[in-house]
Amino acid sequence: MNDNIFYIQDYYHYLISFIGILIILSFLSYFKNKRPKFSFTIPVISFALFTVYYIGNRNVYIGVDTIRYENAFLYYKNLQEFEIRKDLFYDLLSFLISRFSDFQTLLIFCAFLYVFGALYGLKKIFKKEYYLAFFVFLISPYFFGNGISAIRSGVAASLLLLGLGVYYEKGNTWKVILLIILSILFHISMFVPVLFLFLTRFVKNTKAIFVLWSISILLGILKINIIMPVVEAFDTFASRMDTYAVNEGERDFWMNFVIFGFFPVVFAVYNILILKYKNDFYKWIVNAYMLIHVPYIVLINSEYGLRLGYLAEFMMPIILIFPLLIDPKIKIKYVHLKLGILIFCVFMIKAYKVLLK
Repeated sequence: MNDNIFYIQDYYHYLISFIGILIILSFLSYFKNKRPKFSFTIPVISFALFTVYYIGNRNVYIGVDTIRYENAFLYYKNLQEFEIRKDLFYDLLSFLISRFSDFQTLLIFCAFLYVFGALYGLKKIFKKEYYLAFFVFLISPYFFGNGISAIRSGVAASLLLLGLGVYYEKGNTWKVILLIILSILFHISMFVPVLFLFLTRFVKNTKAIFVLWSISILLGILKINIIMPVVEAFDTFASRMDTYAVNEGERDFWMNFVIFGFFPVVFAVYNILILKYKNDFYKWIVNAYMLIHVPYIVLINSEYGLRLGYLAEFMMPIILIFPLLIDPKIKIKYVHLKLGILIFCVFMIKAYKVLLK
């Protein structure tokens, strides 16, 4: 069996156990108190630390680009003076860690930024209910791709997600700007979602954006690449995405799109346009998510599509969970328990091919 598949499969067994345990605890909390009072902080933080350890202590042959990162690290270790090779923040981090430690330390630190950056950002948005959004982050199709090979883009996306969390919680402009800058300096491809997030501060017509998004699905199915010149113009940024952009063994692009792209967008648009869910932050994120998705969908079968997909889907936990937990238009009884079970079922549908190998 391929080492990457075995590595992912092993983690999935732990993840299944973890989600299963929290579902049981959620059920018991409802059963005893009619509402969940159980604190999920300790088990969630514990599993997040385990995930950091699991990803950070991997063999250099796990993930097609890990060995390239090691070679770059060794290059810096032999340098006397710092120089920029690709991404300023990542290069500086590699150089500094190489002064006093080894490559494994760099992997662990990057894994920590990747996992806890996302967790902390989601916690700022969802408060005590953040664990459900964190589940979505863990089961997303790009989680392992960004965790074990494309580590720069993974960390950069988590830093940007943290910036969105800070913005939502307090609107602290300087902290948000700092996190955006750090995100782009960690991997310049983050310029693309930042650009679309900026544009959708002014382009706010969700219905028009949804129509454009829907047309892009038809173009993607027909393989009509009318936006290739535009995408090539962004290739300076997009091509920096490492080749391991999706899970090994899970390269069914349309299936991943249907589960993690189509239904989340339809669900979000249903809340905004049909249920009249009014939250400016959520509407902003949904509009940006759809616009970033357009080139990804049109080019889903090409190398450009692979490079662009992850640029939107780091925001997916917000798209899915926000209208269910924050001032929901429809009150769902036992929502935490039902969401936990739904996330578990979606994960099993997504991961069954890996688990059965």
